[in-house]
Amino acid sequence: FFNELLADFKLIIKAAENIRANILVVPLVDNGSIKNTLEFKLLKNTLSSLSEILIQNQIKIAFESDYTPNKLADFINQFDERIFGINYDSGNSASLGFNPDEEFIKYGRRIINVHIKDRKLQGSTVRLGLGNANLIKVFRNLQELNYHGNLILQTARSINNNHFKELEINLNYIKNILTTKSD
Repeated sequence: FFNELLADFKLIIKAAENIRANILVVPLVDNGSIKNTLEFKLLKNTLSSLSEILIQNQIKIAFESDYTPNKLADFINQFDERIFGINYDSGNSASLGFNPDEEFIKYGRRIINVHIKDRKLQGSTVRLGLGNANLIKVFRNLQELNYHGNLILQTARSINNNHFKELEINLNYIKNILTTKSD
């Protein structure tokens, strides 16, 4: 089974290269969380064995994790920074009660992809501004890092099936944050 997963992952790398995608997000959250040293070693050894193919195809791996800021910093520092980085998810961090300032101090320089989302503390995804994500701090920290990578909206779906209007509301919320100077 493991060899089949590895073969599938190699196909994903090749497909990503074919469409010129340069970041693959590997979710280590919920059922995919790394729970012990054995799982960590398996992940590290497997992905490190793919370093050459990743470099050849100019693809990086961005880990999305539910680790605390300290544990995530320790985790990512064990991987080659030319290939491996962090997918920062503002909603997941808010749901877990993390402070963006602490997160960015601990591992901000390793962030290579960002999901913009809002969630209630220990709850589900909600419209931007209705949860616990401090997007003002997130954007300020991204600016201080001179981050120029992806910003992917992973906002809540429309409850009345008017997805375009929901997107418009969320975009206006972000525009308002970006023009606000205070925190």
